[in-house]
Amino acid sequence: MSENKPLNHTHLVVRPVQLNDLDDVLSLARLAGQGMTSLPADRTALAERIERSVAGFRRARQHEDDFFLLVMEDQNKQKVVGTAAMFAHTAASQAFYAYRLMTVIHYSHSLDKRVRCQLLHLSNDYSGCSEVGALFIDPDYRGNGHWLARSRYLLMGLYPHRFAESVIAELRGWIDEQGNSPFWDAIGAHFFEMDYRKADELCALGSNQFITELMPRHPIYTRLLPDTAIEVIGKPADAGRRAKQLLEQEGFRYEDVVDIFDAGPLMRAEIAELQTVRGIRRVERAIKDSPYHHPEDIPLMLGNPDWHNFRVIHAAAPMHHGHVVLTPQQNQLLQLADDPSLTVALVSDAQTPNPQML
Repeated sequence: MSENKPLNHTHLVVRPVQLNDLDDVLSLARLAGQGMTSLPADRTALAERIERSVAGFRRARQHEDDFFLLVMEDQNKQKVVGTAAMFAHTAASQAFYAYRLMTVIHYSHSLDKRVRCQLLHLSNDYSGCSEVGALFIDPDYRGNGHWLARSRYLLMGLYPHRFAESVIAELRGWIDEQGNSPFWDAIGAHFFEMDYRKADELCALGSNQFITELMPRHPIYTRLLPDTAIEVIGKPADAGRRAKQLLEQEGFRYEDVVDIFDAGPLMRAEIAELQTVRGIRRVERAIKDSPYHHPEDIPLMLGNPDWHNFRVIHAAAPMHHGHVVLTPQQNQLLQLADDPSLTVALVSDAQTPNPQML
């Protein structure tokens, strides 16, 4: 997503999804289009995920079905304009498959020749990791995607016992202008006997049992694939290149593991090592009387750390003597209690020139 025109975000807040957000979330899913299986444009599937998220935030303890969906809301319009999700554990109810790229070397003594080859090896190495997905923002609000994404890591950092030690992110693979995947056409189409769009739709609706039943079990030599398929292995969709950069800046890395459908890259990180998590500070707050900006204001992510009322805003605010100074509007957006000793989870923004100031 483009991040080159940041908007005035003083009226935007990230919060857990609510049941009455369904229509807005469905509109966003339709905008996202094909390929975002974590945000299906299906009312029934979305309603089920929203209900799961609401149930997850109501629970105080970890549950194998934990799924959390955050939304960005424009408070002025009372409208949801972005989404970002977390699966607490992959393969909690269904197997999680991916292709791992492995290098093998064949050597001929008679010819004194060494040949280096790559294999696609079906694996479930990432089972049990947490996963982030469903990151999408209304095009009219582009420029705010970076802190919407980082809100997920803030939640993970505040409540590590609700998540795994590692987290993965699955990026859409490259497809052409007609919506075709060269990688799928080279492998999946032959074993599933359906087009890429249909297989993608089935996964989006939460049914991947057919993968277990039909996917070839044996490693596949990439040399047997057409060049068009080889060239897109580990290559994100054009619209996902910025998302990949944001993940890399956060601390995710590509480990030669790709999606079995479109060969999009899977990125992995240790939650404790994420940039956002390492930047978390707990500070007390103060309220300033004047709404005007101060020369010492610095761009920050501020969060209400209450599990049942988790909220995040992106704001420019000064810090004095270990306190972050909020405007009444910022305090209201965060829905902080009246107790002046309540702490605020605070993370340095990517634009902050010196995070050590925090």
